[in-house]
Amino acid sequence: MTIKWPEAWGAILAWVGAGLCILVICILATFPYGMLHARLVTELKRASGMDVHVTDWTMGLPLNLEWRNITLSKPTITPIELAMLQAKLGVLKALSGTLGLDILVQLDGTSSRTSLAKGTLTAASFSFAGPVALKGQLQQVDLSKILRPYVTRGTLNGDFSHRVESGQSATAIMTGQGTWSAEATDLVIDQIPVGNGRTLSLAFSSVSAGLSCHDRICDVTNMNGEGIDGSFTGEGRITIQQPIPNSQLALTVTVVPGPGFASKAGALGLPSPPPGTPMTVKIIGTLAQARIAL
Repeated sequence: MTIKWPEAWGAILAWVGAGLCILVICILATFPYGMLHARLVTELKRASGMDVHVTDWTMGLPLNLEWRNITLSKPTITPIELAMLQAKLGVLKALSGTLGLDILVQLDGTSSRTSLAKGTLTAASFSFAGPVALKGQLQQVDLSKILRPYVTRGTLNGDFSHRVESGQSATAIMTGQGTWSAEATDLVIDQIPVGNGRTLSLAFSSVSAGLSCHDRICDVTNMNGEGIDGSFTGEGRITIQQPIPNSQLALTVTVVPGPGFASKAGALGLPSPPPGTPMTVKIIGTLAQARIAL
């Protein structure tokens, strides 16, 4: 009997393709989106230390989970509102038993190119028991929407890369090692306590910072800023705690006052050294309740 190989292989490939399509459809239809939704909410609550409320969430194709109108709240801070959070699961990684998520967070629903954070999270398993890697960037994030009332104006851009190795605690954020860098422009920092119930506001045209983290300890590799109120450079260490607002600060900042600072200090009755005179400031305490001392 003579076999026509091209026709035979064509039929075989057609059946294989049909079988793969059926397998993918079954995975899409039976994937536990509810469990993924619950896990993401739990991880976000743990990392932020806030209550997370999601107004609406939907499923998409392929293996896509989308939240809309998310609110992060805590009694001691102004609620943070996110327009959208989207998590796309890598199909090929899911079939091999590993986890790959493309994550997109958008603060403002009016524009698709500004006020967003995007990144990729990969893990050796769905239980996060093995190595976990996180890499991404921040694009034109409006700081006044997430750091009120302490920041009233400012735009943030940044990059981050972090990895937790196998055998380390997958439930403890910021174990492992990584690098984080950020730059803010047109920044106005408000509600700086200066004693006797008085607060100070400072404006900077640009501020940049970098962190190198290893097992909860983040060393400041770069910290500087400049603007009408002066310039500063800094160094020190941040010890990450759960939740993140409880992280401990131990920073030393050298401030060189500018002409803008002199006028603000005079209005508040504060001593004002001549412009260009450096001052050393210690910043200690937690992220939520930092204390400043000359």
